[in-house]
Amino acid sequence: MTPTVFWPTLLGVSFLAAGVVTYGRDVRTVASRDAFGLVVLGPAFVAAALAAFAGEHFSAAASLATLVPKWLPARLFIAYFVGVAHFAAALSFVARRYMRWSTIGLALMFGLFVLLMDLPAAIARPAIPINWILVARQATFAIGALALFATETNSGSPQTSRTLATLARIWTAGVLAFYGIEHLIHPEHAPGVPSPVLTAAWVPFPLVISYATGCLLVALGTTMFVRKYARAAAALGGLLMLVLTLALYVPAFFVAANVQLRIRAINFIFDTLLFAGTLLVISKAISDTESPPITGSR
Repeated sequence: MTPTVFWPTLLGVSFLAAGVVTYGRDVRTVASRDAFGLVVLGPAFVAAALAAFAGEHFSAAASLATLVPKWLPARLFIAYFVGVAHFAAALSFVARRYMRWSTIGLALMFGLFVLLMDLPAAIARPAIPINWILVARQATFAIGALALFATETNSGSPQTSRTLATLARIWTAGVLAFYGIEHLIHPEHAPGVPSPVLTAAWVPFPLVISYATGCLLVALGTTMFVRKYARAAAALGGLLMLVLTLALYVPAFFVAANVQLRIRAINFIFDTLLFAGTLLVISKAISDTESPPITGSR
């Protein structure tokens, strides 16, 4: 493996394993009382994705530095710094330490991605759908971090936590519906988090999978607008993204014919896993802010 494949894979898989161990006891506890016990693993999925992207920043900093706005100084340093920030947040989530600080920092980082890169690109070229898809994706990751902050601070600031959870619910409902419509308009594109990449040739019934994904995302997004069903809808959305990760993008890594396709597979795996973890985190925030948490937070 080249460094750009080895380090993201090693860090992503290692942090995923560590996160499953860290949160495993909570899964068993919550599952005994709640059908959606898997939501507890949301931070572990987020941590795995962040660790993988940290490995990408460490091993391909020069390439990623070209994505930094040209008016910013020290673009190579910024690329490395973002990698360090990803790694620090992932370590905080897996260790379950200093999570109030790391969640705020993560929300700020993704918010800056939106304000400095994605939103200006969307405004400059509003007719290109991928620009708005990226705005929605990065903003959802920022709001997901705030939802995790809401869970962590619920016992001390219940009203603030409830407000953040409501914001996350309404925003995510709109994003899921938007993403679902994109799948219905462009069923030839890879399912999950929308992108211009075509579904791999080896995937059976690609149009059926894409249409089904689009319909489910529209239905789940619409349902999330209703407070009573929002927690379940967000959890099911997270499970859908997890299934797509395991069924489509993990196999794509192993069948990739060259390094570039393998790097693309890594990005699809951990982008989709990050979205899955974010939805699970939001589901748990909705649940925790509407009733006392089943398990204590640290």
